Amino acid sequence: MAGRRTVPGFLGLLGMLLLSWLNAAQAQAAGPTERLTVLMASSPSSLDPHRAYTGSDFQIMGHLYDSLAERDLFHPAPGLLSEWQSQDQLLWRLRLTQGRRFADGSPVQARDIAYSLCRWAALNRGNTGLPLSLRRAGVAGDGEVVLELARPFTRMISAFFLIYGVKAPAAFTDASCTPDMPVGLLMLYSPPMGSGPYRIAGVDSGREYRLAAVPPVNGRTAAPFEEVLLRVETESQARVRALADGQADIIEDPPPAPMAYLPGLPHISLTELPTDRTLFLSLNLSGDSPGNPLARGSPALMDTRVRRALTLAINKPLLAQRATDGYGAAANQLGSPGMRGFASDRAQDSYDPAAARSLLRAAGFEAGLTLELLTAPSRGSDGGRTADVLAGMLSAVGIKVNVHRVGREEFRERVRDGRFDMALNLIGIEDGIVLSAYEAMLRPVPMRTIMNPGQYQDAEITRLLAAAETDPAAIDTAVTGIQAVLDRDTPFIPLLHMRDLVLHRADLIVAPRDTGRVFGRAVTPRDGAPVR
Repeated sequence: MAGRRTVPGFLGLLGMLLLSWLNAAQAQAAGPTERLTVLMASSPSSLDPHRAYTGSDFQIMGHLYDSLAERDLFHPAPGLLSEWQSQDQLLWRLRLTQGRRFADGSPVQARDIAYSLCRWAALNRGNTGLPLSLRRAGVAGDGEVVLELARPFTRMISAFFLIYGVKAPAAFTDASCTPDMPVGLLMLYSPPMGSGPYRIAGVDSGREYRLAAVPPVNGRTAAPFEEVLLRVETESQARVRALADGQADIIEDPPPAPMAYLPGLPHISLTELPTDRTLFLSLNLSGDSPGNPLARGSPALMDTRVRRALTLAINKPLLAQRATDGYGAAANQLGSPGMRGFASDRAQDSYDPAAARSLLRAAGFEAGLTLELLTAPSRGSDGGRTADVLAGMLSAVGIKVNVHRVGREEFRERVRDGRFDMALNLIGIEDGIVLSAYEAMLRPVPMRTIMNPGQYQDAEITRLLAAAETDPAAIDTAVTGIQAVLDRDTPFIPLLHMRDLVLHRADLIVAPRDTGRVFGRAVTPRDGAPVR
């Protein structure tokens, strides 16, 4: 019965797709208009280039700004910087790429790079994933930027991936670059100018972001499109309908079911992007947290036996198939193949419901227990299925799961407050270094974070992180040692490596070099193709 009920909806969607194909053919005859419309799965949390944190933040900022170093997948490539050198991980000498210009046509200079580093450091003091302790940044006599850190930092290039270059205010000098940079120089209410190919032309906050191409003056390379319209649509089926009726050119994170037939239509293509995303289960290990009256978590999860039982009750290959139709892959670690620190010889996690029930009995839960699972409407290309499939698997061992779906903003708030038992979380490892994920998730901080909402800490992990921060040779040893502690304690559970998929009009070529989804740079029309 359920299958028959889906037929009218399928035929309606198919009809819309065929109609949009005819409309596209008519548009081609009428001539192109230079707009690219992209439907994003979530809204940005900030429009400040140095407060970018989420994937949506970086997606928008990547149109407006250039980063200090670019990525060719996970490998560094020249960005605003052409070279970077350090002998001791404390003193860095940075050389600029020549010929880059800001939106007003002025050249990118060394003082702009120094200011960008100082501003980023001032706004991200205490950053757990990139603990960059900047002492000063200035311009040397030979035009190089000299960057001095208070503590050695081996993953400086990881920071260069994420730090955008901005135009320095006239009042900025080398003496301005201190840990307590004057507030007036931070330009908090008017983000500084960038050197990217687009500028913001209009904002309907949380709903729509209209970007206009910067005129190609003074040797600037022309943007591929006159306008990029980034619209937020959190409902995955609504994104599919928008593509079907011609209201979008590209949609992110399509749900699994339409991907079985849409790419077979002549005017729709499916493209797999480079990915760095892993879906994992955050566990609240802090109970009711007396210091935070909002916090609420099940005391059962403070017992390692219960957490281990959760792992044994989850059949990850089956989860990948049922939740994503195979568009996700079972994850037995945070890192993905190809990343530094990925253990290719690591055994797959065991699936053993009988052992899970035995652990629950030993922990005093012979009659079972009830846990809440917090989730956003969808997690990558799962169409919202993962939570329900997980709930079914855990119920088989006596764990009743109440799935609580909330919008992405409320999800972030509840996780930060500790108002959850379990939460479906996503992490992107942009630099392809597994240690970067561990830094973001496991470095001790005095507050909850999105990546470590359970407030898990371990002295051995802290020691290993500190050693790897100052000694490049210690990175791989640290990752191995940290994984051993995680296997013992199970503070979170990796679930799926999520493939990054987009559906789009077949007359567009989508060819990004990295995981940023900066479609206004990475998309080009095929020869003779119309662009709405």
